Amino acid sequence: MHLVPRILDKGLSICNKDHQFRIEMMSGEHFGSSFDVDGDGDEAEGEIGSWAYRGRSASVFLIDTAKEMFVNPGKEEDGEEPPFYQAVRAAHSTMMRKVFSNDQDLSALVLFNTRETKNHIDFSHVYTLQDLECPDAERVLALEELLAMPENLFDTTYGHSTDASLQDALRVCQSVLDKWTGRLSEQNILLFTCRDDPHSGDSQKQRQARKKAQDLKEAQIELEILHMGETFNVNKFYKDLIILDVSEDNEDSQSKITLADPTSRFKELLERVRRLDHKQRTTGRVMFTLAPGVEMSVGVYTAVRKMNKPYKSKMWKETNEEVKYVKKSYLRKTGELISSDDILKYQVYGGKEISLTLDEVSKLKQVYDVGIHLLGFKPISRLKPYYHVRSAQFIYPDETLVQGSTKMFAALLERCLARKVTPIVRFIPHKGATVSWAALVPQAEKLDDKNCQVTPPGFVVSHLPFADDFRNIKLKNATRATPEQVDAAKPAFKKIFFKYSPQDFDNPDIQTHLRNIEALALNRSQLDPVIDLTIPDYENITKRAGKLLETFRDLVYPPSYDPKCITKKRPAATSSSGSKRAKPDPARIDVAAVTKAGKAHTLTVDVLKAWLQIRGISINGKRKADLVLDVIEQVDREPLTTDKA
Repeated sequence: MHLVPRILDKGLSICNKDHQFRIEMMSGEHFGSSFDVDGDGDEAEGEIGSWAYRGRSASVFLIDTAKEMFVNPGKEEDGEEPPFYQAVRAAHSTMMRKVFSNDQDLSALVLFNTRETKNHIDFSHVYTLQDLECPDAERVLALEELLAMPENLFDTTYGHSTDASLQDALRVCQSVLDKWTGRLSEQNILLFTCRDDPHSGDSQKQRQARKKAQDLKEAQIELEILHMGETFNVNKFYKDLIILDVSEDNEDSQSKITLADPTSRFKELLERVRRLDHKQRTTGRVMFTLAPGVEMSVGVYTAVRKMNKPYKSKMWKETNEEVKYVKKSYLRKTGELISSDDILKYQVYGGKEISLTLDEVSKLKQVYDVGIHLLGFKPISRLKPYYHVRSAQFIYPDETLVQGSTKMFAALLERCLARKVTPIVRFIPHKGATVSWAALVPQAEKLDDKNCQVTPPGFVVSHLPFADDFRNIKLKNATRATPEQVDAAKPAFKKIFFKYSPQDFDNPDIQTHLRNIEALALNRSQLDPVIDLTIPDYENITKRAGKLLETFRDLVYPPSYDPKCITKKRPAATSSSGSKRAKPDPARIDVAAVTKAGKAHTLTVDVLKAWLQIRGISINGKRKADLVLDVIEQVDREPLTTDKA
């Protein structure tokens, strides 16, 4: 749980040209998010805005195996499993997701409060079930065997205990992470337990656990508590492990920090694990310049990314090793190897070829410095939905480059929300990127009914269109609905209205593909059926608004309209001689008259090309849509006289 206290006690006034904006620094609140900044923090200043590889993500699932974790009182009738099996199932689901989405990420599974002991530092009652490795079929099947293991067999194999020290369990988890020799971008420990006071009456063990949690924080290892059970009281012990900065300056702010409520539902637990484990990684770090000499550091995140099927890998048939592609350029005449420095590009200007090196081309594209530069402020109401030109991004403060960025960012966000304004900025995320004008839409933190963060606080980078991107759309002879039709549509649509969220709809094509891969990898003969949620639920729609929709249909469509009737393709006309129908002569068609009647799209490609060629307009490589646009523009320029091609 990543909580950053905001203790701000001064005011800062920022002036930008004629617009003055006052940032009032507040105190006594927290500014937290599930967005994590990726990397080791050793990035040089010259690398601001770079897109470098920063390592893998590593997660350790630490699961309590005390006797209480196998009892789920009052939930048997709801079909809920005991807390232990819910935790293992959450780890299994996370590992399955990593296989397809982030197969290079690492995970491990450690049990504590077991009778048996298995770890490389020989701490009692801690059992390392799986070391830190990439997810594969063998590890997934091992978790499925653990899920199928009844409680009495688990007691025989691993046993139960309550004598494990939480400090020892955390030290084993840290040692599992330290054993990995590669670079890690982020490290976290997910602790599953339903016991809210494991060291009751033992002040020494409690103190040791708090000290170990502090050591983990200093080692940049995040400790996340997945507390289970409706009666779990986080204030007894675990709150002190999460909130470690106990000082006079931020004592008031910590008293206002609220933690997520405990859960006993598997769906809620799985969603929390997904949010904690799937940390967003920065696609770059940039400087946000508010005014000359006033800067802060922010991380840029991708908010939406298109999900594609996994890429195919070509294998060598004899050794079954992956084939790697190597691309090299050779001089055609001599066969000499050409490097990138030997390649030139040119631009024809004034009848001459102006040669440029690749380095010169990249410098020509870099008009402004990398970063975000504040230009001014506009009311949020001035931002229209049709301004959307590309997927939005998200920015969040980053303390690794400029200390105090979180305080300034929090103050700016708070005042933008209070005044309902959006900063207008010039946005260049990295070197070589094109210049983009963007509106930073302020976004407040939102929590669900369990105090879990649903929406993080920050700014959504909404890219704005340029003047060239707007189109003048002219609609002619548009049919308008009558007042009776509108009145009939309102109650019908209200009955079938629901709150849309893209996360509620999986791509059935991709899910089917992944299920097939899963079946092959795990040697499964039967596949779980894929439910296509994109298909309308006609039965439920008819049940809720059947009569209202029939009334609306009778007002809009003619009496003979049948929505179930499928229009069949008309058979081709035949003649006694069996010859094909002759094509129309382009010279006999009045192209201008047809275009002015708004039916230019009905003309054939041959007619359009012949008409444009007579007027000296190029038709090379153009599709029909482009030809129609050229004809419409040419007709608008010509006098109002009818001429034939």
